[in-house]
Amino acid sequence: MKIILRSVLILAVLLFLNLSTAGAETFSERFKKGESDFGAELGWGWTMDLPPGRDRTDLSFLFFSPNWQKNLTGMMGKSWYQGALFYHLEGDIAIENREDKYLVGISPLMVQYKFLSPKRRWAPNILAGAGFSMTNWKDVADRELGSEFQFLLHLGAGLEYFTKKGAYSFNYRLFHVSNAGLQRPNIGLNAHMLNLGMRF
Repeated sequence: MKIILRSVLILAVLLFLNLSTAGAETFSERFKKGESDFGAELGWGWTMDLPPGRDRTDLSFLFFSPNWQKNLTGMMGKSWYQGALFYHLEGDIAIENREDKYLVGISPLMVQYKFLSPKRRWAPNILAGAGFSMTNWKDVADRELGSEFQFLLHLGAGLEYFTKKGAYSFNYRLFHVSNAGLQRPNIGLNAHMLNLGMRF
């Protein structure tokens, strides 16, 4: 556990010290339709009692998510909702804290909307999407998960700060894991996640 927490802290410090020094782009060039970039998120998650019930499994886990984004719309809107819609493709890797159980997945059906303005270097964002995974979490969550194959649902929000070329973010995500009734049990697990992110 101490090794995991140290690793998370070291990676977070490295991410924030790795400021890009590339030349600045104009706002319209940076967020034009078709532009794409890579990124990663690193964070911590813990399950919650949703739906509430007796003897729910309590898990906590380290979460790592490399990802790729493409701007689908360019800048749109003229009011508080001005921004751009991005396609978001990510890999999902989660290591459970106490038993070293794993979850490895991919989430190809995701979008993120960023509330952008040329007057500021930061932007709120919202994210939603779905994917699928293989996991042995059922070994410790046998009341909730009935199979190794699981679907993933993501719903989140965050705040992104833009540097000259890249960006850093702090994000919250509601994370759902279940097998859609393919095998029983299928109560599923729901978790809170807090992540630090970087785009480059």
